[in-house]
Amino acid sequence: MPKGKKKGKYEHKRTEQGYSSEEDAGIDMTIDNMSETSGQSDLKSIHDEADAEIQEKFEEKVMETIDGLGARANAARAAALVSLRAALQRRYLAPLLANHRATLADHVTKAVRRGRDAERRAAAALAPLLALQIGEEGTEDFVREVRPALAAACVDKTASLETRTECCLSLSVICYLLEDDLSEILEVMKMYETIFSGSYLKGDGSVKVSGAAVEEGALHAAALDGWSLLLSLPAAEHAAQLLRAQPPGVPRLADLLSACSLEVRMAAGTALAIAFESIAETDGDESAFVEQLLPRLDELARDSNKFRAKKERKLQRATFRDILKYFEVSTIGAAQ
Repeated sequence: MPKGKKKGKYEHKRTEQGYSSEEDAGIDMTIDNMSETSGQSDLKSIHDEADAEIQEKFEEKVMETIDGLGARANAARAAALVSLRAALQRRYLAPLLANHRATLADHVTKAVRRGRDAERRAAAALAPLLALQIGEEGTEDFVREVRPALAAACVDKTASLETRTECCLSLSVICYLLEDDLSEILEVMKMYETIFSGSYLKGDGSVKVSGAAVEEGALHAAALDGWSLLLSLPAAEHAAQLLRAQPPGVPRLADLLSACSLEVRMAAGTALAIAFESIAETDGDESAFVEQLLPRLDELARDSNKFRAKKERKLQRATFRDILKYFEVSTIGAAQ
């Protein structure tokens, strides 16, 4: 580049006839800098206006979707529920939703209670996101209205297993994040236990290998995961007392490690880890607890039974290696 030529923000494209140093020397750099600053400001303003326009159009689409929740066709309502969930996963819309709290709670509750299968699942999946974004003033009312509908759907044997599973998952998230009433939480935990009790061992100690224990494995696991999540809410002393005073208790949880469903076995491992924390924090005798579990956990971490699918064996070994390591490390730490 010739001496004296200055490279501006935008470099000139090369042509057969180049610019001379005299032309460059005649450029007023003060004006050029002012133009650049002004250009940046204008560019920012354009971006801000574009963002505002995009947000406005997005909110218009969301309002159309909310209107679609009241459509006459079941399929249209289900599609609107799915679309609204996708919108809430993309953007925080609390200011917009605040004006429609009652309407949204009513739509979700009706869909969960009386909708067809796809609509019930979509409404259940949407409920936690709405509860989080609907605004502080409306959250309590929303939870009070939607929670009973989800709980009823969890135990509704006329609903599909997929719908019941989705309702179990959503209900546990809502209660964990937003429910302050411990008595309500304990009622939900009892309800969960009635569901996953279907995977308990038989009276003679043998594993259930047919019927609900097989067909409802995913549902039982979702209920057990929900129960475990809510067990972490009470103080350790209270949680330990619950484990001693009402089902499932540690022995029943340990039995679930032998369930025919892989999902239930993994959920049982998680539940036992959470239960162990409560027992250890209350200075209970956790040594008996661990001595009972370690051999079974080690067996599951090394399982090579050929009657199980290869993918299932691999997932189980990876999961229980982590759970076994947690118990071993926790035991060592407690001993020190």
